[in-house]
Amino acid sequence: MARHPIPELLTPRLRLRAFRAGDAPDFHAAYGDAETMRYWDHAPSPSVVRTERYISHWAQPSPEGWMSWAVARADTDRCIGMVNYHARSTRHRRAEIGYILAPAAVGQGYAREGVGALIRHMRSELQVHRIEAEIDARNARSRVLVERLGFALEAPLMRDRLRGAEGYVDAALYALVAG
Repeated sequence: MARHPIPELLTPRLRLRAFRAGDAPDFHAAYGDAETMRYWDHAPSPSVVRTERYISHWAQPSPEGWMSWAVARADTDRCIGMVNYHARSTRHRRAEIGYILAPAAVGQGYAREGVGALIRHMRSELQVHRIEAEIDARNARSRVLVERLGFALEAPLMRDRLRGAEGYVDAALYALVAG
């Protein structure tokens, strides 16, 4: 049996794994929610069918550039969100990260646990030296998360950096550099 290109990452409460078509209804709770997607770089998914298309794409990663994991609760294996890396440069040993959770999963420490597992994988398996998080400047929760994970604020205000559903927004750039 061939090894899946998306490795499974385990934490005490989470299983980061490849997305499956059956994850679409649960993941749509995040990807289809206007408030959750407010800080994302595109509009909310208009339907579960469209969310299934995103998931289908993510099942075929390009590890040299990007990879996405479904964040599933270990006890139920239900998808509660996603973590990913993208804009990876193997030559410069850097990559950006992204993450999103369904509203019902927010505030329970799942983001910190899932992103922490992703960071450990990026460091140990991918040899990434610099991990970046480009965050909508208005997204206070996300900024607090990366700060708690040890990221340093490098650029507090990059004007009109991201274009999302609401038009251009300012971004803050955080980085975690291997010591």
